Amino acid sequence: MLILWGLGAFIVGSVPWGFIVSHLRYQTDIRQHGSQNIGATNVARTLGIKAGIIVLILDALKGIAAVAITGLVFPGHPWMMAVAGFLAILGHVFSPFLRFRGGKGIAAGLGAVVMLSPLAALVAVLAFALTVGITRIVSLASLAGIVGVMVCMALVSPEAYVWGFAVPAVLLTIWAHRKNWSRLIKGEEPRFGKS
Repeated sequence: MLILWGLGAFIVGSVPWGFIVSHLRYQTDIRQHGSQNIGATNVARTLGIKAGIIVLILDALKGIAAVAITGLVFPGHPWMMAVAGFLAILGHVFSPFLRFRGGKGIAAGLGAVVMLSPLAALVAVLAFALTVGITRIVSLASLAGIVGVMVCMALVSPEAYVWGFAVPAVLLTIWAHRKNWSRLIKGEEPRFGKS
């Protein structure tokens, strides 16, 4: 039962909405454009803000669904909800539907955080919005959101199960952004809204 549950959370997270939306709605493979990533940022840059928002919402719903369904199936086991959130992010980053290549985990992670710590999710969104508004650099804004989640959880959600989700999730999303960090250091990271 536990194996099926874990696999289910991973599969929910692995649905490649960026690829699906770009293929079905725009008849294009998003992996052949821009950063070649299936996430909402590349979709927005390539196909427009509307498409990016749709993918952002669908990807966030993966994290929400994995955690929410786990809470319904295993009530009273918050640590399992936390693990489900991480597995959804893992599936998002390593989608078996795309030969284990996927997004960077931010949207799916946000969805999971919404369910585990709504206040931390709000702080993350505000930190992201403020940073992207100032710098126009989405990867830097993602890092600000990650820091916001960690600080907020440290202050208001010190439970071990929350940290059991937060630490591996943060490490995974930071790793998934490794090319962005390299471009940031070189001053080559593109700004949103500019070609």
